[in-house]
Amino acid sequence: MKTIFIIHAGADEHRIPQLLEKHGARGYTQIGRGIGAGSTGRLEGTRAWPGHATLWLTITPEDQAAILVAALADMKAHLEPGEHLHASVMQTESFI
Repeated sequence: MKTIFIIHAGADEHRIPQLLEKHGARGYTQIGRGIGAGSTGRLEGTRAWPGHATLWLTITPEDQAAILVAALADMKAHLEPGEHLHASVMQTESFI
């Protein structure tokens, strides 16, 4: 099993759940209004650093994770200016 952690900052928050559902992710958790800083700058929801990110977690079988990560990479390659997408894949030893 793999856990995929996705961070997306963009106008259409529905793009990620649509992608997850299209590629068979049976379940996911969405965490809204993430703030922080990274290679693309700061997102703090303030006038000085406007915006926020939305975060998703999904746990999938390894073969499905590879397909999902490829779809996320393709989405990232076609983002609108100002949008950001990052994903991390972690080994999951057990899931109850």
